[in-house]
Amino acid sequence: MSIALVDRLAEAGRALAVALDRNDIAAIESAAAGFQAATAAVGGAGGWRDTPELKARIRDALADVEAARLRCAYYGDAARRRLEKLATIGANVAAPIAYGRQGRI
Repeated sequence: MSIALVDRLAEAGRALAVALDRNDIAAIESAAAGFQAATAAVGGAGGWRDTPELKARIRDALADVEAARLRCAYYGDAARRRLEKLATIGANVAAPIAYGRQGRI
């Protein structure tokens, strides 16, 4: 495994976190695709135990990836809470319907 792959993963994690913070759907989709590609590249490579420098870079990259994961969990939970709140204040739409309209708005 090369340091460049690990750096690419860390950058992809940072880009995903920034896109989530900006609440820009197009940027989130683009960053998620880049993150998926970087993850696949790292997953397909072996030898991450080769050098102490590589181990240190992987630890740093994992911190960036964890920041993106926490944002995904937070924003997903926030969206769920908003849907539940709309349902309780009389939006006449049960929360699960927001995920499957069945041809109705």
